Amino acid sequence: MRLSYKDRETLQTSIEKYLVKNGNTNKADVVNYFKKQGYVVRTIYRMLDRISEGKPSNQSHICNVSKIWKGRKTSQLKRLAKNKVGVSLRNLGRKFSVSPSTIRLQLIKSGIHYRKRKKTPLYDELQAVKAKKLSRKLVNELYKQGNVIIMDDEKYFTFSCHDMPQNSGFYTDDIKSTPNNVKYKGKAKFPKKILVWIAISERGLSKPLIRFSDSCSINQFVYKDECLIKRLLPFIDKYHGDRKYIFWPDLASAHYAKSVLAWMNENLNYVSKEINPPNVPQARPIENFWGCLVQKVYEDGWEAKSEDQLSRRIKSKLQEFDVNFLQGLMKGVKGKLRKIADEGVFSLFEKLKIN
Repeated sequence: MRLSYKDRETLQTSIEKYLVKNGNTNKADVVNYFKKQGYVVRTIYRMLDRISEGKPSNQSHICNVSKIWKGRKTSQLKRLAKNKVGVSLRNLGRKFSVSPSTIRLQLIKSGIHYRKRKKTPLYDELQAVKAKKLSRKLVNELYKQGNVIIMDDEKYFTFSCHDMPQNSGFYTDDIKSTPNNVKYKGKAKFPKKILVWIAISERGLSKPLIRFSDSCSINQFVYKDECLIKRLLPFIDKYHGDRKYIFWPDLASAHYAKSVLAWMNENLNYVSKEINPPNVPQARPIENFWGCLVQKVYEDGWEAKSEDQLSRRIKSKLQEFDVNFLQGLMKGVKGKLRKIADEGVFSLFEKLKIN
């Protein structure tokens, strides 16, 4: 157990008295004597070194270190550390000629704690204000209609996903004999990937659209014909026959192109572009859905050998999502939009529990 300053002072005094009483005693005898009393050998040697260097047993100068932090030094430390990115305790310690642990202790005493930066969408000031304003308009419309929300999105899937935490490492008893495909995670300059589109609601999933690398990206014509007509409409007929729904696409250019808008005006109840808030993935649970699907597809370090194999894998994993999961996922969309409208775009990234 680590000794307090007072206990160390007592030990050094006792060793000094022992040396005076026993004359020219060698270190081994002193160590053995105090070791039997329960002191650590290394601590005893340190006390002997202090005595040989002529350092006093009174260590009050150590206990009173906090006195040097009063006034201007405390203010200077807070100014250098508070709300700054890239602050190093080691560099601050060099500046104040103390150890990094002392800097850390003084920061804690000042109420300043280390926090990890959170990943969020990148906003400029105008976009943040617009997202807050339109979130209020959208949530008011959602409460007014009281309909079930349908949302769609697309995502690229590569043949492997080494960035997943569970796939970032491996176990071995001999690193030299570990296969290279386990030891290293190769990164291609232009990795092969497929594009997946899907629509979800609390009642189910639509049939996915999967496009291979040799296909064109989703433009307004692909979106209207392949996504909306061939997949979204059958999904609505199957799960939303009562027509009590509202379709909420994101603001991708293809989603609000002229031909798409003309078709949606005749066939869908959808969120108009004028009240669709920009860049609010934190309020769209389909983003969390993609994360769950990625975990299922690449679990246990799975890797695809071909686009067909990856496509089959994605389709099979989509069948594992049940209604209870989707209901829990879609729950609280209106509440999230309301929070953004009231407190801003970063409010959903704050911890509910404040330490």
